[in-house]
Amino acid sequence: MPTIQDKLESLFAKVRALPKERQEAAAEALADIASEPYQLSDDELAILKPALERSERGEFADDHDVDDLLNKPWA
Repeated sequence: MPTIQDKLESLFAKVRALPKERQEAAAEALADIASEPYQLSDDELAILKPALERSERGEFADDHDVDDLLNKPWA
């Protein structure tokens, strides 16, 4: 059974064989995974806080509103 190190080395070899733009995308994704958790800015928190408060109160969109949004024709 391959070890995690074997799996990583196999994946790195596959990524090295990809075109440069795909290698860059893979490197960015790995950098995101390996970095510290994202910290929301004060502006982002201000935007999200009302929605979080509504969810804590159990206020969610009903099925009709969700269906309307999902079936809305997008221009």
